[in-house]
Amino acid sequence: MKKLTALIFILAMTLSVNAQTDGDGQTRRRALFERKDKDIPAKYMQGGVPEANGKVTWEKTYTVEGMPADKVYEKALSYFSTLVKSENQTEKSSLAVVDRIGHKIVARAQEWLVFSDRALSLDKTKMNYAVSVECSDGSCKVIITNISYHYEEGRPTEAHYTAEEMIADKVAFNKKGTGFTKGGTKKFRICTIDRMEQILKQFEYTLK
Repeated sequence: MKKLTALIFILAMTLSVNAQTDGDGQTRRRALFERKDKDIPAKYMQGGVPEANGKVTWEKTYTVEGMPADKVYEKALSYFSTLVKSENQTEKSSLAVVDRIGHKIVARAQEWLVFSDRALSLDKTKMNYAVSVECSDGSCKVIITNISYHYEEGRPTEAHYTAEEMIADKVAFNKKGTGFTKGGTKKFRICTIDRMEQILKQFEYTLK
């Protein structure tokens, strides 16, 4: 009995250490998943996922005063070339269009979106999305859309979802709009919002 108690104690300590060293992002996300819906930051609730013409779409126009289109384009090309080869991207990620004359870029990305990474348990999904970039003198517009997920790949529970089916306001919340629906919507929505914001903020930094 004493040996069993000691073993349980050691296991508990190991799990505690893993949670603390899991990385700030993943630890924070786990905390969000475990919060009651009323305590989740407003950016994840109603209105947190933008739409255009019925499709989940993140769009942002950056102003870079005095920067010619050629230079804006080169900065964008450098950033998105790195993005499609970065950690968690799969071999399917690539630049589909590189138009130096028209100052346009289209990227097709497929990456691993990690919900949580605990001892003996890794919860993640493949996320696909398209990025369209249009550069001009002093300006750059980025559109991210066609978001979809390939979850539980290779398992009996394998499933494919579009962002419109999983994270859009009309499907993510109960009828009163006070809480998330059941079935994993919360983690898909929170992690997707975080990732889209990360991509757009990092690109903004690149343009400076």
